[in-house]
Order: sequence, then structure tokens, then C-alpha cells
Amino acid sequence: MADFMRAVVFKVENQLFGVDIEKVQSIEKQIDVVSVPNSMPFISGIVNLRGDVIPVFSLKKKFSMLDAQNECENTIIIALPDVSIALEVDEVMEITDFGADKLADVPGIVMNESTQYLDKVASNNGSLILLLDVDKLVSADEAADIRRFAEDMKNE
Repeated sequence: MADFMRAVVFKVENQLFGVDIEKVQSIEKQIDVVSVPNSMPFISGIVNLRGDVIPVFSLKKKFSMLDAQNECENTIIIALPDVSIALEVDEVMEITDFGADKLADVPGIVMNESTQYLDKVASNNGSLILLLDVDKLVSADEAADIRRFAEDMKNE
């Protein structure tokens, strides 16, 4: 990541996260999610967005947050290589710029194989924001599964 980032900042539970705006296709409010029984653990369902069937990814489930069943208010459509996903978030807070003076590396002690998606930490008005590398949010195997899942849903 560069020394400058424009990010969409959002809240999941009481935690602030951000994603690089260059990966964001759109921000949607209250779209209907269709549940898909027996889908992958982090997939809440699918949405039909302007004719595209997009898998909905639950950050609450991914991050093992307690209130994983609570409905989210906003959805951020993210472009991953070869597939788009919809991230369920509680609230989109703002789009903001972070200069080098506001960015820091994630402390090594919290990094492990399960947290490779953590890219940087940003400081903004006294709050810490975890910046996500959405390309690492899902493993290569999970990304392939999501692509197959999206294709299967499109063909049905």
C-alpha cells in the first residue's frame, strides 16, 4: 500500500474498518439479500444488483463477531480479481483521505495466517481504523469457491 490512501470507512459492530476506494464499485443502502441454504460459512446470501448476481459476504461471520445474525444496513460492492462481492456493514461512515502521517503498519503481534487481510492502521480524530486488503479477505480457495458459487447462481 502506498503512503496515501482514500478509503471508505465503515462500522461493523463497534469497530471501524476501511477499504481502498479504488476497490469499491458502489455503496448500496438496504438491498434485499436472498439467503442461500448450505452456502459457504461467510456467505449470507446473494443480491441482484443491476442484473448481476453478487454473493454477499458477512464480515461479522468472518471476524467471529457475536451479533452475526443482526441485519446490516449498508452493503459495499467490492471488486476482487474475477468476481465482485457485497460486504455487509452496519454503517458507512465517510470517505476520507489518509496521508502517510495517519497510516501505520499493523503490529506484528496481531498478524497471523488468519489476519492477512489486515493491511494498515489509520488514525483519524482519535479513532483507530483497521484498513483491509480486500484481495486477502478471502483465501485463493475461498475466492475460487465464491466465483463458482456466483456462476452457479447466475446459471439457475
